[in-house]
Formats: sequence, structure tokens, C-alpha cells
Amino acid sequence: MGEGSRNGGLGPARISGIPRKQPPRRLVTCVAAALLLFACVAAWALDWPLSPVRVAATFGTPARGRFIAGTALAADNALVRALAEGELSFSFEEGSHPSGLPSALGSFAVVEHGHDIAAVYAHLASGSISSYLKTVKAESILGKTGSSGWTEGPGLLLQIFDRRLDQWLNPLLVLPPSGDDKAPVIRSMALVRGTRSYVLGEVPSLPQGSYMITVDVADPSDSPWTAGPLAPLSIRLTMDGAEIAREVFDVAEGKEGHLLLFSRNQRDFAGYRTREGRYVLGERLMTRGKVVFEASAEDASGNRRTVSWSVVVE
Repeated sequence: MGEGSRNGGLGPARISGIPRKQPPRRLVTCVAAALLLFACVAAWALDWPLSPVRVAATFGTPARGRFIAGTALAADNALVRALAEGELSFSFEEGSHPSGLPSALGSFAVVEHGHDIAAVYAHLASGSISSYLKTVKAESILGKTGSSGWTEGPGLLLQIFDRRLDQWLNPLLVLPPSGDDKAPVIRSMALVRGTRSYVLGEVPSLPQGSYMITVDVADPSDSPWTAGPLAPLSIRLTMDGAEIAREVFDVAEGKEGHLLLFSRNQRDFAGYRTREGRYVLGERLMTRGKVVFEASAEDASGNRRTVSWSVVVE
């Protein structure tokens, strides 16, 4: 097994019109120019809507089969403040729809923060939304945290939507560091062939053939509750020193009835995790000989852990 380490900058930060604050240890980059998707523009900065910050779900966290397209923060009856100045364009109180149907987001507010960026503040306490506001200043009070809608605990779900690209953006890419100093945990790696799983480190060898490569990764949290195993910001995998997979939880978009994840090598949400909760990193043909795998997982604060395994293919 390898050792964990903390180094910055595995994943590209795809940012549309929003500058990031310049914290140490976090690599500030734009997506490669060839992608022509996002540009880093220094105009204004965002701040956390709650204090203290207790992350209960990261972008990509699986919560009872649904994808968390934002960041959930745990807090009970705490004031929710605007990330930056903007316009309150919409608000909704749970139970107010004439149909009586429930709202997954519960009571929520939408603020247009400029640069075609909208922020959704969801699961607010019923009756707490400052719906009288029109112009919102940075740190304006929008409401209080609650448990409205579909949520595993009291708090706030923050979502950021790029209207120009029709994509959900990972809020942790544009918010300041949370102060987290714990690296993601890489529990295990398994090669799957048909109905058989080979957990590396538990089997000395395996037969030749094509295998689906899966890894069990979670980002630790000090939150009093979580929506599920927290997704890291990025996962990287090498095989005999050559990179064969690199997933960055930066964006998500709906297209033709499918939820597509990642800006690089887009993946369908339906197949990016196994039933056991492992991330699927691809499929490889394994031929005779010794193979060395190395997996790295990094969070948005730049904490990184790297683990390696070796196996003999017969």
C-alpha cells in the first residue's frame, strides 16, 4: 500500500465569469483553451453562505440514488447569506404550489449573481425567505437553514448554475477554502469481470481478460450528518505508471434525457458508480504479467491521498 500525501492541483477549475479567491495550496487554472468552455475573469469573489462551514455533501455525492449537483452545508436555524451581490429572481415556499405536490428543494431562493450565474439556496426553513428583497448585497440575509424538501438533515443546499452553458458548477471550485485538512480516504480497488470482483490486496493473482476498474473513495467530514459518502474533487488512476483515468467533479448537465458528468471525458450518471458504491474508472484488457495500479484522490482544499496496489495476471 502507498502513503497518503497532501499536494495541490489535480483538477482543472472550470469557471465562467467568476474569479476565485487566491488561497494557498489551491491551484487556480482554467480549462485548456482547446475546450473553449470557461474563462477565468477577475471581477468579484464569492463567500460562504454559512459560518462555520460543515460540508454534508459535495458535488457528486450519491444520496439515496440521486446526484447532488451542489454543496450541502449542515446547520440548524442558521442565517443564510448571499454569496455576492445580485438580484433575487425567484423564491418558493414549500407547500405553496396549487397542486400540493412536494418540492425536492423544499423552500428555496434563486439569486442572479451576474455573468450568467444563478445560485440556488435550497432546503430553507419554511417562512424564513426574505422574498421582499429585490436587489441583494453580498452577505444579505436570504433566510434560515431548515429541513424542507428532500434532505438528510437540517442545513442548506447551495447550487450554482451557468445559464450560458446550461451546466451545474461545483460550488467548491469558486468558494474560498473551507479549512479542511483531511485527505480523502481510498478504501479499496476492485477489478470486476462479469459477476466476480477481485479486491486488490486480497487476491494475489487473477486470470487474463477485460476488467472494469473500480475504486472506493470518500472524503471525510466533520458534519453532524451527511447525505452519503462525500465525493472528492478528483480521482486519478495510473497503470504501470501511465495515466488511464482522471475524473474531475467540476460540472454536470442534462442532455437528451441523460445526466452527464465531468467536463473531460463526460460520463453518464447511470454508470459512474457500482451498486456497492465504487467509482467506475473504465475498462482494461489485462494480459499476463505483474501490474501496478496507483490511485490518487484530491479534495477541493488540495488535500490528496495516493494508494498503490500490485497484482499478478496469469
